[in-house]
Amino acid sequence: MGFKISWLAFEAIEKEAMLDALEFRDTGEADEANESPFSAVQLRNGWSVIWSNDFEWAATQPVKLRFPTKRAISCQLHEGVMYSAAHGAGDGIELWSVAHDAQQSLHDLSVSGDPPPELLSIKDKLFLEQKNEDAGSAEVDFIFDIPIELAASVTGFRHDLWEIHGYRPDWTVIERKSV
Repeated sequence: MGFKISWLAFEAIEKEAMLDALEFRDTGEADEANESPFSAVQLRNGWSVIWSNDFEWAATQPVKLRFPTKRAISCQLHEGVMYSAAHGAGDGIELWSVAHDAQQSLHDLSVSGDPPPELLSIKDKLFLEQKNEDAGSAEVDFIFDIPIELAASVTGFRHDLWEIHGYRPDWTVIERKSV
């Protein structure tokens, strides 16, 4: 089945401020495996992350929030159809996006704007792995990981790693505030 999720991260913003700006409240209930519809964490590197088990959610969120932030990153991934995307914003303005849609082509990669310089080495490495895979059974889609790896290189967070630099983040369940 695989992951069908999205997440949104903000640099140098406390978790509570991020939740308030996006109209969420923290329940305080632990969500170690990110099983609730939404969960959030404050990473030790200063990034705050909201995880959603709704693939479309991050794409619908404004990057122009009620607080200034150095950077915001959104990431979507759907392993069922092998689609992944990462978007980067600064000061409320989208600066770049990188997306892979295997339904278009196994080698599909759309890049717009001015992505971080890490993209070049990530892209070279994973296209080489794909080329080697294509020469064999071609059962693995390495290009799918390019947007995910790029988002991880910026935020230090990757959806399928339960530990980050030797510690396990304390995810908590969050809920939408009542209107």
